[in-house]
Amino acid sequence: MMDRIRAREQIAAIETAALGSGSLKKSDAWRAMARIERAAQGGHAARVQATPDMLAAAGIAVVHVGPGGAHNG
Repeated sequence: MMDRIRAREQIAAIETAALGSGSLKKSDAWRAMARIERAAQGGHAARVQATPDMLAAAGIAVVHVGPGGAHNG
């Protein structure tokens, strides 16, 4: 496990040096910065819009409101 951690740290150091030197293509630099920012925020994945099925699976009631008023769906 420590080998993996060291390898990731080494990759991060190399990427940081490449970003700082300006040797990366602009698109690669943007992707690298996005990865660093995600890691700084706890590594959260992109947000996904919850569907009624996802809410129901989490135990959250879904109420559909239409022209005729509210009814459970």
